[in-house]
Amino acid sequence: MNTINYFLSTDVSIGIGIMEKVIDFIKEFNSDVPGILYDNNLSSNEYFNKNIQIIKKEFPKTIDIANEFKGEPTYKYLEKIRSKFEGNQPDLIIAIGGGSTLDLGKGVALLLKNDVPAISLKGFPDKVNDPLPLITIPSIFGSGSEVSYNAVFIDEDEGKKLGINSRKNFPKKSLLDPMLTMSAPTSSVVSSALDTLVHCVDSFGSPKSTPISKMFSIEGFNQTYNVLLNQDLGEPQSRLSLGIGSVCGIIALMNSSDGPTNGFAYYFGVKDKIPHGLAGGIFLKEVMKWNYNNGYDQYSLLLKHNFKSLENSNRQLFKGLDNIYENYDIPTLNKFGYDNSKIADLAENSSITLSGSFSGNPILFDKSAAIEVISNLIN
Repeated sequence: MNTINYFLSTDVSIGIGIMEKVIDFIKEFNSDVPGILYDNNLSSNEYFNKNIQIIKKEFPKTIDIANEFKGEPTYKYLEKIRSKFEGNQPDLIIAIGGGSTLDLGKGVALLLKNDVPAISLKGFPDKVNDPLPLITIPSIFGSGSEVSYNAVFIDEDEGKKLGINSRKNFPKKSLLDPMLTMSAPTSSVVSSALDTLVHCVDSFGSPKSTPISKMFSIEGFNQTYNVLLNQDLGEPQSRLSLGIGSVCGIIALMNSSDGPTNGFAYYFGVKDKIPHGLAGGIFLKEVMKWNYNNGYDQYSLLLKHNFKSLENSNRQLFKGLDNIYENYDIPTLNKFGYDNSKIADLAENSSITLSGSFSGNPILFDKSAAIEVISNLIN
């Protein structure tokens, strides 16, 4: 058997009300000047405000800065946030919000210990100093950014998502509290949950997957799929399941690779400013169906249910996905102004740009496959 490498470097605490113990976790780092970076849209969240006041009372030197950027952040915006923190010299960063804010937290924690331009760290930098300790508290579950080392940033000049991807970015601690997520709009909750499904499906079919990564793919998929299928998004316990699914999905992805669906999400997300999770969701079912129709029959193993045959299992899986897409009105590419005249160019450009992601498919996925998938999302 080949050697299996598996890694995760973040201490994770999951539970209803866990954020209320944040003081204890801050004290573990002997912090005197916590720096808090939070989503601006949390300003009206009572649960968030209650806990921020508790932190400020215990740590009077606390600095709090809102992330007011709309969409996924750029390197230039990261520089702006860095400059706001620099004068106060925090000794700990606490990032609270969605994936973009958590990524900003990783970037700030690293830059405050590395006096270099943010753009110089794009890609996979090495020889960087250890960042400030980072605590992540997601306000929505799906991206998995709360426990991953990847931090996505957009290079405005190139129009690409490149990020700062160093294993030193791993948060030291992550708190997953569904109570913080309860004010999130349903559309955002669904979009983020679709992101988890993409992570689970892509990682499961990846040629780099292992028995360990597949365990996380399966658990993450079931936790998320069952909540979406049963439409019980308003319950804290259901949000907790989405949180567990998010963590499992990103662990699986980090320990395998992405595939065409995640690649399409990045490509169209930047191009058309589609939320990343929704962009992945648009493509997820069609990529899965293309794979199944072309000989890949293993997706049913993502479900924990026992059926009489693989065919019945796959049929049940796709029926469930159809229901999810119908219940939450997941759009096609038509909504974003695409028509048949764009198919060839989209397939050509995406097959070149996404060659790495395409290679992560369980079977050969090329330009002709892209044409078929994109056509099904336009016609």
